[in-house]
Amino acid sequence: MPPPPRNPDHRSPKRPRFPLSPPVPEEEEEEDDDEFSDVSANDVEDRSDESADDEEDDVEVVAVVTVAEAQSRGYLGSSSSSSSIPSSPVKLNSTEILDCPTCLEPLRGPIYQCHNGHITCSPCLPRVYKHCPVCRMPIGDIRCRAMEMVIESSSVPCRYAMYGCKETTLYGDQAHEKVCLYTRCQCPVTNCNYAGGYKEVEAHARLLHSWDVEDLTPFVFNTPQIFSINLARTSRAVFQEEKEGDMIVVQTFKRTNAGLCVTVNHIAPLSLGLPNLSCSIAKLNSFTTLRLGVMVKRIQNVREQEEPSEDFLFIPDYMLIDNHLKMQICVGSEFKYVHI
Repeated sequence: MPPPPRNPDHRSPKRPRFPLSPPVPEEEEEEDDDEFSDVSANDVEDRSDESADDEEDDVEVVAVVTVAEAQSRGYLGSSSSSSSIPSSPVKLNSTEILDCPTCLEPLRGPIYQCHNGHITCSPCLPRVYKHCPVCRMPIGDIRCRAMEMVIESSSVPCRYAMYGCKETTLYGDQAHEKVCLYTRCQCPVTNCNYAGGYKEVEAHARLLHSWDVEDLTPFVFNTPQIFSINLARTSRAVFQEEKEGDMIVVQTFKRTNAGLCVTVNHIAPLSLGLPNLSCSIAKLNSFTTLRLGVMVKRIQNVREQEEPSEDFLFIPDYMLIDNHLKMQICVGSEFKYVHI
């Protein structure tokens, strides 16, 4: 039996067949083109205005991803997925989130967390008896490594950036601040509370205190100078170099047992670029001289109650005749007066 004739329309009968549109005459096509070209420019402008309004109404949405979520998604701790998030700096509205909630100091590793996610720094664990200060859950067994990674990669400007420092350091690292050239220094003159950069303090002292010889005594480098301190009135003598403006403080401390300690300090930051000074300090009596050669330490403010433990001249009681302490000082650069 021969096979049935094949249907010329081989498409599936389930698909509906739509009639083809009749051909459009060329004249009608030209008329349609003319009608489209006759659309006014005002209509186009209206449509563009509407689309612009729609764009203005759109609100930019920023996705906030926590560190734990970022780690779970592979954003952190994986070199292969580093291209998932572009490496760009992140600006924090407040650095308080990088501080320990217990001691309010910058967080440092190791950082621990409780089962509820509250964190604390390791020095605070004994203070809170290894119990979370927020929820009282045990804390000290789980490291918060995600927060440690955040702390290790967080850099902040120096705290003296407002005064001109351009350095940036890791958050909580105070090594630079101790030697920053722009650290704040305090005027060493008694009863003066002025504070500023060390050059500003020198200019302030020259402008406001140079007229009072009892508060500020001028001196010249490498020139011995005799001075006296009225111990009944004050415990220090302040000097300022006539040309360079460096400020030197000679301070006395009464020992608890007996005698008197004398120190020599330079009001200046601990920056490595500044020159070092040395001095010769001597206690003068009629027939006795007690002398010490020492490097001049740099300090930023004068403290009254701290008894020195090193680099001081000890004057025994038998050399203290009255409250007037007669002494001699000579200040020079580097190690000139260390070995006298």
